[in-house]
Amino acid sequence: MTGAPKDEGADRRRDRPDAALATALDSAATAEPLLVATDFDGVIAPFNPDPLAVQPTAGVMQTLGRLARLPHLHIALVSGRDLTTLRLLTGLTPDDPITLIGSHGAESTNPAVRAAMESASVTADDLARLDSLEVELRELVTTRHPEARVERKTAGVALHTRGLAEAVARPALEEARSLGQSQQGVRVLEGKSVLELSVSAADKGSALVALSRTIGPTARVYLGDDVTDEDVFARFEAPGDVTVKVGPGSTAARYRVTDTDAVASLLGDLLTRRTASERRG
Repeated sequence: MTGAPKDEGADRRRDRPDAALATALDSAATAEPLLVATDFDGVIAPFNPDPLAVQPTAGVMQTLGRLARLPHLHIALVSGRDLTTLRLLTGLTPDDPITLIGSHGAESTNPAVRAAMESASVTADDLARLDSLEVELRELVTTRHPEARVERKTAGVALHTRGLAEAVARPALEEARSLGQSQQGVRVLEGKSVLELSVSAADKGSALVALSRTIGPTARVYLGDDVTDEDVFARFEAPGDVTVKVGPGSTAARYRVTDTDAVASLLGDLLTRRTASERRG
């Protein structure tokens, strides 16, 4: 499947210096209400060849928890992972004041987001289709690509190739893509060393717009690293919004940081700025 031509010039324009991002965060830190949302894998958690062995960057969950407990500040964790797996990997419980949005928006702990995304929810027919997809994908891996890994999710099934040589990963991803494209009602979602076959029409951008309607933020911060985060970057375009791409690649985000350590530092800086703003207020 051919994507849109890469706009290298636009990419360079978005790769702003650190000072510009710092200025934007200074402004966002005083916003009331403020929504801060972040993807999980590759953003607050480094990648791991085993998708179930991923661990958040040291201290980052504590930082998010402290931010979430500040007045007029709402934290959301957004992921392609289902809610059960997201809770397992983050250690979050229902008592934590952080909104979880899973399965690319198809699941959420926030009732308003669930209601807004109801049209994209998974039906009994979708689950039957997903069961069939999982069987076919696992057979494909077992017989042709045994080094790849399969992960079943609530609304999709994913093929992981992280850590594999390009010559091994590419054919596995191509065959999984062909499998998805041959099925009606299946979306093919491509990411970094992963390809997901989803039976839901949900996307992260729509889910976060729905959450925004319930909060009414005057500014929004979003951090993401993958293709599925572009839905958010494209929709968070208000003057006070701060969208941050993690790592290389073409993006609609306004700013960029290098890696998960830089994200942890950014969130720590935001906590410092917000706390200072609260004291001044």
